[in-house]
Order: sequence, then C-alpha cells, then structure tokens
Amino acid sequence: MEKKYKLELDAVDKYINNKYIHDIIRDYGFKLDGEFIPLNSNINVYEACFISLLTNIYIKKYKTKNTLNILEVGLAYGTSALILVNALIQYKHPKNYTVIDPNQSTQWKSIGHKNIEQFLGHMHKKLNYELLEKFSTDAMPKLRKKYDISFVDGAHEEEIVIQDLINSDKKLVVNGLIIVDDVLHAGVKRAVNTFWKSYGKKYRRIYVDTIDFSFREAPTLYNPIDVKKSFGNPNTMYCFQKLVSSEPVKSRKIKTKIKSSSSRSRSSSSKRSNI
Repeated sequence: MEKKYKLELDAVDKYINNKYIHDIIRDYGFKLDGEFIPLNSNINVYEACFISLLTNIYIKKYKTKNTLNILEVGLAYGTSALILVNALIQYKHPKNYTVIDPNQSTQWKSIGHKNIEQFLGHMHKKLNYELLEKFSTDAMPKLRKKYDISFVDGAHEEEIVIQDLINSDKKLVVNGLIIVDDVLHAGVKRAVNTFWKSYGKKYRRIYVDTIDFSFREAPTLYNPIDVKKSFGNPNTMYCFQKLVSSEPVKSRKIKTKIKSSSSRSRSSSSKRSNI
C-alpha cells in the first residue's frame, strides 16, 4: 500500500510531518488497547493535509504569544482531531482544544477520545482539551471562549450545519478560520450556500498555495473546475476566513428549524471513508 499511495504519503510527511499520523493513513487504521481499529467516518488524505496546512499557516501568520483556541464539531474516531492536536502541541504558548460529539461514548465507543489520549502519550505531550458529549446546537452557544479555528464536521442535515456555521461565526476571532468538511454532501452544500448569502461579505473563502505556503482567495463557491485531489484546495472541504467582527446580519434572516435530537449526531453513513 505504501508504494501505491507514495504521492499521498509523501504529502503527509511534507505537510503534516508526524509518524503516528503517517502510520494511521498508511495502515488505514490504528491499534488501540491491543486491537486494530479500521478507520471509519474519516477525512481523506487531501483533506488531512489541507487542515494541517491551514492550521500551521494561520498560527505562523496570526499568533504570537497569545492563547490559541481550536474548536471541532464531530469527533468520531479522531482522525481530523489528531491533525489539529498535532498543530496545537507544537505551539509553545497557551492553547486549548474543544471538541463536541454527543455520541462519542455510545456510537463511537470513546475511540476518538482514546485515540487523542494515545497520541498525546506517544508524543509525550499534554494538552488542555475538553470533550463535550452534547449536541452542537446546544453546546456551542454556551461556549465562553473565542476561537481561532472552528472545524465543522458533525451532523450533515442542512438545518444543523447552518446552526453550526452561525455559532462558529459568533465564537470566531477576526482573521479566524471556519473549515467545513463534506461540502459536496447535499445538506452541507445547501447550508454553505445559505450561510454564504448572508455572511459572505464578512468572510473570504481561501485555499493554500503550496508553493509559497500562503492563503489565497478562492473566486467562487462550487467551481466546476476545482480539482478533488488537491492538497491545498480539495473540492470536498472549504475554508472561510473571517474579515470583520460579528454583528447581527440584517440583510437576510436565516430560518433554522431544528429537527429532533436524533438527527443531530454524526453518523458513519454521512462520511466517506477514503484515506
């Protein structure tokens, strides 16, 4: 497998630079308590590199000695969490990681949480992080921190994704990033388009120039010429950078009727397992 996916694994080494994560992607799984756990509901290798690039460039450009806060909605087996945590533990100043997943100890058997703990032990690092086993629509409004990065990859129903994006905006610092996964999923796509119509003036969609490692502005949403297999701009994941502070949006009211709580959790059927 390593020879077959040499391009992808070389990119993991270049853009993520962590052997633990390299081995998970190479083996399409990891050992936990002596048992091999195949990946499930995970981001793909292009998305993993994109998250790592975005996070590290953001830290280098916008953070000095002040606290770095990262929020994630949807933990599952913790593949994306490891990318974010890997960047966090390299930051030498105060940092916090908050992750929301109502089904972590039930549907996911706490595998994502244990994966983070095992990774931190492997790296001989400690991290101040909080797992909230609550629905994102309930948990996010009660968060008291301001966040530098919000990674949205929880429930994929349109109404929930819109709420996650709006709540991310309220908690995000200026220049902060909202990263959204599975933007080609029908519910997520509708939510992204709706959010952009009302909030687009205060954000820019960005991608990463992998030549000079800088942020570039993407001209449009859902451009048919976007390339799926791009480490700096995968068409399955978007990043929005905040340009101005949060204020009530007067131009257009977004209707957000929330479905029953059973629809507000991330499920394996809503993700593509394609690392």
